[in-house]
Amino acid sequence: MNVIEPQSPVQLVSTHLPEGAELVTMNTPAGQPAVIAEDLTGDRVPEISAVYRLNDALYLLVLQFSEGAWRTMARIQGPGYGVTLLTAAPVTKPGRNNLLVGWQIGSIWSKLSVYEWTEYGLTDVAPAEMSYSYIDVADWPGPGGPDGRSELALWIHDTGEAYRTEVLRWRDGSFHPAEDVYPAYYPEVARYYERMTESYPDYPFYWYYLAEAQYRAGIPQAALHSVRRALGFAQPYPSRETLLTLERKILQLPRVAELLRFSDRTAEGIRWGYINSSGSMVLPARYEEAAEFQKNGLAIVRERGKYGLIDQAGMWVVPPVYDSISPFSEHRAVVKGGGDCKLIDEQGKVVTKCGYSYIADMREGRSVFLVEGNQGETVHIGRSGYLDSQGYEIIPARYEEAGDFGGGRAWVKMKDGAYALIGLDGRNLYEYEFEYAGPPGGGLLVYQQQAGGKYGYIDLRGQVRIQPAFTSASPFRRQRAIVNMGEDGTKRYGVIDESGQFVVPPVYDEIRDLGEERLALAHAVNPEQPSIDLNYAITDWEGRLLTDFAYTRVSAYQDGLASVTDGQNTFLIDCSGAAAPGYPKVEGSGSLTLKGDGLIEVQVDRRMSYVTRDGRTIWRDQDPPK
Repeated sequence: MNVIEPQSPVQLVSTHLPEGAELVTMNTPAGQPAVIAEDLTGDRVPEISAVYRLNDALYLLVLQFSEGAWRTMARIQGPGYGVTLLTAAPVTKPGRNNLLVGWQIGSIWSKLSVYEWTEYGLTDVAPAEMSYSYIDVADWPGPGGPDGRSELALWIHDTGEAYRTEVLRWRDGSFHPAEDVYPAYYPEVARYYERMTESYPDYPFYWYYLAEAQYRAGIPQAALHSVRRALGFAQPYPSRETLLTLERKILQLPRVAELLRFSDRTAEGIRWGYINSSGSMVLPARYEEAAEFQKNGLAIVRERGKYGLIDQAGMWVVPPVYDSISPFSEHRAVVKGGGDCKLIDEQGKVVTKCGYSYIADMREGRSVFLVEGNQGETVHIGRSGYLDSQGYEIIPARYEEAGDFGGGRAWVKMKDGAYALIGLDGRNLYEYEFEYAGPPGGGLLVYQQQAGGKYGYIDLRGQVRIQPAFTSASPFRRQRAIVNMGEDGTKRYGVIDESGQFVVPPVYDEIRDLGEERLALAHAVNPEQPSIDLNYAITDWEGRLLTDFAYTRVSAYQDGLASVTDGQNTFLIDCSGAAAPGYPKVEGSGSLTLKGDGLIEVQVDRRMSYVTRDGRTIWRDQDPPK
């Protein structure tokens, strides 16, 4: 048995349980035993924590490896009758895990304990009244990026499927609202209530919580619309006074009118500028390229062959000196100049200490970097590591390949036949010895036993869950994965569930995940050319056809709508596959994209325009004067 990572923590814990005790099974969809192995003392050796039941009482047991044996470090009686959470995260101090336990005290209520290791043992620093219905634990980025400590997002049941949300951080000996990470977390809350208001438009409490989430996310225009919908009910919730107070707060937020890019066809070529939602020019068409303004109020533009950043007044925040600039992610953007990649902040300051061959977008406070030649702080040429938001090599360049972080884990290739999932500190969480073991999705990884063989799926522990049967396979997302059964270069795409059963049979030339639990299935017009001229149909997550194979182009869903083209017209469809009411049909083939203030960007037959929902054009691409 490996001392640092026991092969069977459940079996080990079982040998330390009192007579008559039994391990608790977590009250979660996965229903796993309430056992984890995580370092709580800071010595980089994991302790084993578990919850067991004895005589109808719950106990937390923590085992520590000391002097060659596992010994009881703590045994604490807890409240309630079940466990909904057992995890470790650095809550009170950066780099030092706390043990978090959710003691179930009601059907949708849990008491939270946040245990800290001290010289006197484990101490619960959570107040007695800290309870939740659902909880998220992560280090969300503030203006300066993640700070190395996890915040707690508590969803507290109110009525129906509505929850009051609090995002808290430990500071000065107690928990306080973490307002600086609201813009990072509350967009997810807003998306939840957008779905609820779509399903239950006549329930005022969902509109109230949507408005509050949009306000905290820093989306004033959308929040104002939602709070006024809530005020429109005969019996507003929670009260008219509360809603009016929220409306006043929203109106105090800085309202930034959305600027829309437009093109001007001149004799010298196409130049780009920006108009407002009325179609009036705000910034003249002077740029060789112009991207949309990002949420931070900056836009990437090109002038004289180089890229820079402008604000909405057209002032240079970053002068045009770079060969490329990526969109911002977690308040960082990747710039390239002179062959080197660097990270900049939203003021244009370079935060990396040197240049790299490649830097990926920031994800969970980490960016993959690649070292080639005389670059970086390390000497591992041709290898990848991770930068933190301040530009330091937080994980050295020691991997042949490396993927983005998600859920506190990242996939890496150490060498041929050796792969791993690592934590934010670079510690190997799981290791795999296969010809290939791919990035995780839904708790499963694509794997290949031998070169040239078929692909299947393993779980995080490396156990085979779906036998190798596919010529190619994609990661799972929401219990679905797209796979190919074709041989010798042919395409026979289908969709499987987590048991390996086909939800969509493998008979299609292409399948695309459109998001929002919708798929696009494609048949080739000419079977001899399966990659050209595809016709698409839309299905739901269970594989039920919602439309005929009527579309030649389909976009991903966003907020319940997707853009489609049937060869004659371009229009928006809703999640049922039907043409969305209240939106125009535009003659020609292309795409429609919803913008702010109710406008729609139209890209049809290589022409660009902006129209209102009733089809009125406010701006159209024009030919240059002759």
